[in-house]
Amino acid sequence: MPPSPGPRRPTPPSTWLIPLGILITLPVLVFYYRPAGGGLDVTGHPIGRDFINAWAGPRLAFSGQLDTLFDLKAYHAAIGTLFGSPLPFHNWSYPPFTLLLLGPLGQLPYFVALAVWTIGLFAAFAGVTLSCVPRGQRRHALLMLALAPACLINAVGGQNGFLTGTLLLGGLLALDRRPVLAGILFGLLTYKPQLGLVLPPVLIALGAWRTIAAACTTTLALVGASILAFGSDPWRHNLGETSAYLYGLLDAFDGFYQFMMASVFAGARTFGLSMGAAWGLQLLVAIPVLAATAWAVRRTRDRVQRAGLVATAVPLLTPYAFNYDLTLVAAVLVWRISAAEPGSRPDWVTVLAWLSPTLMIPVQMMNFGGMPVVLVALFGILVWEVAQPRLEPAREPAPALP
Repeated sequence: MPPSPGPRRPTPPSTWLIPLGILITLPVLVFYYRPAGGGLDVTGHPIGRDFINAWAGPRLAFSGQLDTLFDLKAYHAAIGTLFGSPLPFHNWSYPPFTLLLLGPLGQLPYFVALAVWTIGLFAAFAGVTLSCVPRGQRRHALLMLALAPACLINAVGGQNGFLTGTLLLGGLLALDRRPVLAGILFGLLTYKPQLGLVLPPVLIALGAWRTIAAACTTTLALVGASILAFGSDPWRHNLGETSAYLYGLLDAFDGFYQFMMASVFAGARTFGLSMGAAWGLQLLVAIPVLAATAWAVRRTRDRVQRAGLVATAVPLLTPYAFNYDLTLVAAVLVWRISAAEPGSRPDWVTVLAWLSPTLMIPVQMMNFGGMPVVLVALFGILVWEVAQPRLEPAREPAPALP
């Protein structure tokens, strides 16, 4: 008589989310990002899309063409010359100290640098994310993270979501035990300052003064190093012409980038609201989200729960949030799914938050900017969980008096 089979291993709660995410994402990747020869994709962009900025910016700056970065027409021509083929329009928008940080990449051949950027940063991001997952679940969690729609979009677009996720989540998770390291990571995050708006009130609410000091020192050191290397003119251009150009993009709200914007502001504009009304709605959401985040991080001592709250608040606070920035949210979803009971089904908010980084592109093309609703719902769930009464450990009854 054959031996009876052992107990059936429960199905991970995310098993069907992985193929569903691929099914939703694959058509977008094929239609917009598939290679077409000569190092270009089907739309004429370089493979790796916006990585061209991270590669060409320092390459131009360290070859005596720094001023080119702040001249839109000259920069457009220069990146085509460097790549060896005329390219669609791109612009340089990062703070000047980013040129120092990206300098080594600019010295490598383009596709070698792209591989280092994508694989190296994903490895760092995955390391931070998986550090909060039980060892027995890390292989499955790694597969989930690698195939998350937000991560796929970030990878094929050559974007910086893995770097942002590593710095922000790494800093939040290090906050209690290594406050100076946390501050250094937050200081480095100022390469995208709009994604760090949540940090000052959170750190003040937590009384994380050493982290604040380390973040300020790191930021000042980066700014000082860039001034020593390039002078003050790049900062004048960055705070003047570059900032004005980026604000103009919000005003015009035209082009493919608008379909990748995940913010409340972008959702409002997609629905046809005016610039003023969109700003008003952005503030109407951002202010209570910021207040709730500052309150919630003081209430919980769970570093993963705290990191999840802050990461989910980030895209709700800035008008300039994109689907590739939602790698932060993908990490939070991996944490939540890994902590769920085996065999359980993710709720509809988790499913929509998982799929939205890709799904939002065709949906927003149809003038339906609903992504912020999903983010607000996910943030609300996280705050609600923190707000639940904390159970005090049971106390032994006092011995009866004789």
